[in-house]
Amino acid sequence: MKAKSISVLLAFLAANTFAQTMADAQKAYVAGNWKEAAAAYEAACPKEPDSLRAECYLWNVLALSQMGSAQSFKIAGNRLDSLIKTTNPQRAIYADLMMTSAQFRLYLGKYDKAAEDLIQAIETSHPHQAIVLQKVCKAVKAKVKSEDLIDRCNLLNNPDSLKAIQTASQAKAAPAAPAKVATPEPKPAVAEPAPAVEQPKVVAPAATAPVAAPAPAPAVPAASASAEYWTLQLGAFGTKSNADLLVSNLKKQKVTCTIIEQPRGEKTLYLVQTGKFETKDQAVDFAANKLAPLKIEYQPLLKR
Repeated sequence: MKAKSISVLLAFLAANTFAQTMADAQKAYVAGNWKEAAAAYEAACPKEPDSLRAECYLWNVLALSQMGSAQSFKIAGNRLDSLIKTTNPQRAIYADLMMTSAQFRLYLGKYDKAAEDLIQAIETSHPHQAIVLQKVCKAVKAKVKSEDLIDRCNLLNNPDSLKAIQTASQAKAAPAAPAKVATPEPKPAVAEPAPAVEQPKVVAPAATAPVAAPAPAPAVPAASASAEYWTLQLGAFGTKSNADLLVSNLKKQKVTCTIIEQPRGEKTLYLVQTGKFETKDQAVDFAANKLAPLKIEYQPLLKR
């Protein structure tokens, strides 16, 4: 009985140590400590469940790519290629991988390949990825002229048409049905290959998991409502429809946002913001837990 209790305690301690490692990795990434973040992901990712391991390794790839050394960037690229080869295109993380590959190729000056990867990312994407894909579209279209890419990028504003393209792409990629035989064999389930230990795979964003209830940013207590506070700005748009799209997509991920209209001469900027935090650390912690997994850019702002 005592031995069983000890083993349970050890398992509990190990789980909490792992959780802390992941939290440290996210905080290091948000703070721009790339080397520390890459090492923390290296330690944590092998212990993640299969369904999340690819996303974890994608964060590891992103941290490695920003360390500033050619060797780290090469390692990041090789790991990204390995993840793409071993990830089922029907998983949401696959579009994230292809989108990251497009950005890598763009950085390396391989513009045509960047366009090809981005088209594949769009055709395998899920609705919550539209905002980030639109930003990558803008960067790639500035470097390469591709009618196919323009068509696919335009589809991001038309969910129904995009869904039709995605359905057609999946049908084209699906293996042909086997010929009818006298004694048909049961069709085996397609299993996703397990990632190799030495070649980690990217983990699916934790934010794609269903959440029981909305998790709005903590509000400042009523007593200090008139005092200064911190908020997170997620975007500034020249047209309100783009701001509305971001707010709508984040609402589906249980992140509550508001739109602030800011006149600029004859034009108006539409600022998307979330949360009222007492300290900058609280704002950064919230961003690391809720926004970083969604790959949403943000900027902590002090408001008075």
